[in-house]
Amino acid sequence: MLFIVSGKDHPNGIAARLEHRSGHRAHYENLGDDLILSGPYLDAKGEPIGSMIVMRREDQTAAESYVASDPYVIENVFHSVTLRRWDWFMKRPDDLVT
Repeated sequence: MLFIVSGKDHPNGIAARLEHRSGHRAHYENLGDDLILSGPYLDAKGEPIGSMIVMRREDQTAAESYVASDPYVIENVFHSVTLRRWDWFMKRPDDLVT
């Protein structure tokens, strides 16, 4: 199953984001092929203000557990986080396994 993680940073949260960025990236890189895509949300100046991650997990509980162990969640970088199951409908790669 595919899930979208959408995290929004606290206002003026760039320092915390940068402090914990390497751990956050390593956490999702550990998914290997189960990391489908990821990247930051940007403000009008091009500065990161949140994150969007699409990942594969076996069910909602596994996805919630993985998100809960994200350094950005643990270190309170995100002001809010949502997790939603997602179906890639348009322009879906033919070889995508969900």
